[in-house]
Amino acid sequence: MNRQEELLSLLNREFLSRQEAIDHLGISKQCFHSLVNRGKITKIKKGSAVLFYRYEIESRIQDAGKLRKKYRPFQQTD
Repeated sequence: MNRQEELLSLLNREFLSRQEAIDHLGISKQCFHSLVNRGKITKIKKGSAVLFYRYEIESRIQDAGKLRKKYRPFQQTD
């Protein structure tokens, strides 16, 4: 594996594009941008490229379940 392939592999493993993050979270673009603007999700910008940390998105997914139980107990589908 050459250096360029290693770097691409690192990017794919550690970061998500805006659309990938939205798809992972299963939320609307407006909701996603609200989370970014409020500082709940970190945006990394280099030139025209905008990326998001994969671990933050995955952590947000895990936290979403806890928040739903806390703030919307009437919507439980157990």
